[in-house]
Amino acid sequence: MTGDKSPGGAADGPTGGSRGELIGSGRSADVYALGAEWVVRRYRSARDTAAEAAVMRRVGSYGYPLPALRPGPFAANEMVVRRIEGPTLARALTTGDASAAEGAALLAALLRRLHRVPPPEGAPAGHRLLHLDLHPENVLLSPAGPVVIDWESAGVGPPGLDWASSALILAEASLRLDLAPLVELFLPEFLVLAPPELGSYLTAARERRERIPGLTAEERALPGAAFALLPPLWADARARYDAERHP
Repeated sequence: MTGDKSPGGAADGPTGGSRGELIGSGRSADVYALGAEWVVRRYRSARDTAAEAAVMRRVGSYGYPLPALRPGPFAANEMVVRRIEGPTLARALTTGDASAAEGAALLAALLRRLHRVPPPEGAPAGHRLLHLDLHPENVLLSPAGPVVIDWESAGVGPPGLDWASSALILAEASLRLDLAPLVELFLPEFLVLAPPELGSYLTAARERRERIPGLTAEERALPGAAFALLPPLWADARARYDAERHP
């Protein structure tokens, strides 16, 4: 919900010579086929992917579902990961293959599972590894189960910030007319599964989203507009949570 995945042509680059079909494009990177089993994610800016790869290796070492990294060396702004076949969760929601309640439960379970991964040594007390861009377009439904992609924003911090970031991204998507009906069903289901600390980190999530490099003026206004939608939805979710668990 932060960038479209679209097909394209071919390209050449430093990773093994020729890259194949352009199979995905987001705000900051393009993804090309690299043979039948791998894809190369190439950032358009001079970005070092070492930190992102380190987070992925740590998370993957604890069995979290993400694409396997192929050993390098690669160009500094590239990484090669296992190709995952399957639709995004967003696609499954759109086609009706997954209901809003099922999709929200899956997204919430992936966040909880990620936050059980031990953080790196020296992390502040209570901090965990965070994805910070976990939404239905970044979950692939492979035959073996869900796989989380796009770890560009990952880092260490309080879990509530991860939940708040996902909620805010979903609220931003609700402002897009083509996604509004879907998200209006999905977002309340997601919020009722969220921990109470989500509410404490909504402001931090908004400020973080507003600082994303390269936003247009229209895009920079989205987090604030989305933030304004969330308080009544969050209040309704807490009331529903209490009613369902303490009737």
